[in-house]
Amino acid sequence: MTSHPSATAVESAPVQVSRAESEQIRAIADLAGGDAFALSETPRGPLFTSNGRIGQIAFEDGSRLDILPSMPAGSSGTGRERALSEMLCKVFGISAGRTAGPDLFEFFVMVFADDVNRLINKGLRSMYTSVSGNEKSFKGRIVFNEHIRRNYIHKERIYVEYELYSKDRPENRLIKSTVAALLRRTADGRNSRRLKTILMAMEEIPESPDVDRDFGKISSDRNMVDYGPSLMWCSIFLQGMRMGGSSGARFCYAFTIGQKELCAAYVARMSSAARRDGSFRLGYRAEAATAGDVSSVTVSLRWSFYDRATGSTVTDAEFMYKSAPGYRPIPHCGGDTIKAMAGSYLSDAFR
Repeated sequence: MTSHPSATAVESAPVQVSRAESEQIRAIADLAGGDAFALSETPRGPLFTSNGRIGQIAFEDGSRLDILPSMPAGSSGTGRERALSEMLCKVFGISAGRTAGPDLFEFFVMVFADDVNRLINKGLRSMYTSVSGNEKSFKGRIVFNEHIRRNYIHKERIYVEYELYSKDRPENRLIKSTVAALLRRTADGRNSRRLKTILMAMEEIPESPDVDRDFGKISSDRNMVDYGPSLMWCSIFLQGMRMGGSSGARFCYAFTIGQKELCAAYVARMSSAARRDGSFRLGYRAEAATAGDVSSVTVSLRWSFYDRATGSTVTDAEFMYKSAPGYRPIPHCGGDTIKAMAGSYLSDAFR
């Protein structure tokens, strides 16, 4: 994937788009459902508005529209890019030095790579698979019919069937196929290096010969729970975005996350950072809708704070903000409390 020009929009603020771009956005909006994306006609051409969603829309010609947060109020385009990167990194616990800017696709490629690296560091799961072949030594059991048919002359061979314990299993094949597909698509050098390192660690594992069939063979065994996030991204990238084909394939997609969801999770993460009496827990889900060469990927967040002192679970961002050490009054931000609290923490981060 090569680098292409990108334009920016601000959530809830209309921006002019071309006729071709509006047609692709309309196709994405139909997939996403609801009123997340709106298009209107003006004498100067189509206007696009994102209602509550931030992220990016990538068009077939390789250009991109980055949808930035509508806060902190009055900040520049660069400030909004920094705000988005800061919130994403803090919420997902990623080092700020490894971010890919406002490109949500590249950011979640990095999240996927981190998930896979954790699996590799803990040890990829193996399984027993049935193998048969004409071997030089005995193992397992003799398949007599095949042995007689094949080895009437070759007495030095024996046709056997046996169980082989190896990492060649559907889940690992799907992960390797996803890594290979992303390596063809990523334009971020850091992601490219990480994906290449993963491929080297999975050298002995083949890519999936049939993605749909391997998804159908995924094990629900409790020992495979750790594979959940990685396999979710495999489904998004291979099936939801149909990225398993050639690198020259044309496609357009939206990759978005709810601004208020992200702001609330960021406020909760920052509010819990100095507290030693509990733990912040993040859960997230990515879902894709696809039709033809158009995809819409939506990331949703859920978080909670477990308060060890009371044994209760908190899911209210405003409560977290007000109960954090060094609490300050919530600044005014057009009546939007979540944005105001997030803006307060962002101001500290950029000071």
